[in-house]
Amino acid sequence: MEFEGRIIRVLPTRGGTSQRGNEWKALPFIFAYYENPDQRWEDKVLLETFDTNVMAQVAQYCEIGADHKVVVENGSVKLKTLDIKCKCGFSHNTKDITTQSGEQRVINEMRCYKLEIAGQQQQDQQSATHMPFPPLANATNPEDDGLPF
Repeated sequence: MEFEGRIIRVLPTRGGTSQRGNEWKALPFIFAYYENPDQRWEDKVLLETFDTNVMAQVAQYCEIGADHKVVVENGSVKLKTLDIKCKCGFSHNTKDITTQSGEQRVINEMRCYKLEIAGQQQQDQQSATHMPFPPLANATNPEDDGLPF
């Protein structure tokens, strides 16, 4: 499912080690959107992503302290803006897990698989159109124009 909306709250990353010994890190955030354009009230969902590219996009909107770490106040990451307007694709599923104490549980999995932040895509397109082409290498061979493809 893909919806246009906004990230209204970013929570501190959480991480750990899987049962197989792999390190993992997740970024949870609250995404607010209107499922139908004529809806009166916003739907809100707690999503998380394991995608480091998405984490880097969101990090650009987070306040960074003097210690070069993200500023956390009252359990939330402090944002530079009120919210982050974006288009978010997410999926939902359930998962059976075993806790560290051995207890069996069923949890909801709400995963963000796509994030396009408004304005960021336009900036990328503008910089790409204004970026000069690199000069061609000394092309003595007509088939060798210095391009990698």
